[in-house]
Amino acid sequence: MRNLLDIINNTLSLNEGVGLANRKPGEKFKNNTGDIITFQNLEFYPEKGNFPDAAAMTAAVDDLAQQGINIHWTNQAGTTSAAFAIATFTGENGDPYYLGRYYKEINPNRTKNNFPHDAIPGGFTYQSRSGQKENSGLKPSEWLTQFQNNTPQTILDQAIARFGEGSDEANALRIFMSSSIPCKIPRGNMNPEAFRDYFAEVLQPIALVMGKNVSGNAAEAANIFFGAGSYSDCTISFNNNTIGGLYDSLLVNADGKQIKLSSKGKDGASASVVNLQKSVKELEGTANGKKLIAANKEAVEILDLIQKEGHFGAPLKLAVQYKIITPEEAAQVLKLKNYGPQDKIIGAGVLSPKLEKMYEGRKSKDPGRIIPIEHMTAAIAYPVAEYVNKNTNFGQAACEILNNAALVQMYTSTTATADTITITKLTAVYPSQTVTGVLLDASKVYFSTGGKGNYTFTILKNGAKESDVNPVDGLDSLETEPAVDISDPEELNVATQQRSSVKAAPAPERLGTEKTLGRRRQR
Repeated sequence: MRNLLDIINNTLSLNEGVGLANRKPGEKFKNNTGDIITFQNLEFYPEKGNFPDAAAMTAAVDDLAQQGINIHWTNQAGTTSAAFAIATFTGENGDPYYLGRYYKEINPNRTKNNFPHDAIPGGFTYQSRSGQKENSGLKPSEWLTQFQNNTPQTILDQAIARFGEGSDEANALRIFMSSSIPCKIPRGNMNPEAFRDYFAEVLQPIALVMGKNVSGNAAEAANIFFGAGSYSDCTISFNNNTIGGLYDSLLVNADGKQIKLSSKGKDGASASVVNLQKSVKELEGTANGKKLIAANKEAVEILDLIQKEGHFGAPLKLAVQYKIITPEEAAQVLKLKNYGPQDKIIGAGVLSPKLEKMYEGRKSKDPGRIIPIEHMTAAIAYPVAEYVNKNTNFGQAACEILNNAALVQMYTSTTATADTITITKLTAVYPSQTVTGVLLDASKVYFSTGGKGNYTFTILKNGAKESDVNPVDGLDSLETEPAVDISDPEELNVATQQRSSVKAAPAPERLGTEKTLGRRRQR
């Protein structure tokens, strides 16, 4: 822990709107490096009104200094300043810290005397109940340093390295690993909601690997996908994103077979066709899975077509299949491979009137960089995605495939007192109910100036809507230039246990409409 004075003097601004007059003793503020200060009290001098003159106010300040109160002022005294307030905080080592603020006068109604949170230097934000949870530091992505090939012991070692040998977090892991469920642990300074929703993400796979009494039917999933009802030889890998993954942890047995665990709330993930086809292959080896695949033949055929036909072929084949364009028009699009940005397309007799209208209807931020075949393919790919999402059962079928594949939904039940957190039950649910929506998405790979890769899919979890996971500023969606092909962003490669590299896309290319985006614009 750094010296509190050094931390707090490193002045940063805050965005909290409720003043210190509304805070209670014991409430905490935290900065982005994990330092915590605790509010003690706010005192006004005088209690109401103001001092008769500047000399009287100066004398009151000097009197506090003689008592050893070293005041750090958050504003300067003006010509009308005739009162002040002192806010007292303590650091994690118990040392006091005093902040002062000048006023014209003190209102007898304390809450009318604004001592704003953003007057506190050091980048500290008020930890409301939700804020305490989100800023607890208990998310695995925030404290793990090794995300693949873990054992219970390596996870404990990382907790010790991050939080300390005798920390609340390390003690919680030790007790959990040596106990049965229910399991009572000292609460310490851990936030109970964050412990349940975030820290327990590492406890869930540990419980399965160590054979603890987990409720539900995790053994059924193991029997189906591992060939035996045991997770004991599995390594544990984690999704190192705070949001946006289909799974939170991944169990891989000695044969390289996987079962994913999911426990988070509403969010979404981007997946490639490879991801969904992996789930289909997982199901092909089971009797119920074969029936499910047969019942969702159209969705499986769409996946196969996208994988087989690739970047140009997939949208054109689907567009013909759904009568958006004709086979002859699909052939006209492919002839654009021989055309460059400076070649005349409209009115040259290359495209049908319908295709010309679609070509002109798609606007680009930089017309001089348009690649005709990419521009035309993108103009088709978006309405194809819209058609599939609105007029077929692809989304529902893909949900069933993913939920019935090797994906187990986990729940952690806890109770808390002032001193303890009790893990009352861990529950595994298979088939899972994690995936509640799947959308075909053209926006990550189809661009006027050069696309790359196949269609991707937006996977919605636990009732999330597209607006929850794909927020857009303003009234229109923005198409963005691709950086790399999204080949397999969701899964870990079992052979190498390395995560695929998917870079963020750079600047926007054009404004999209609902029709051209293949999904509704977000408002």
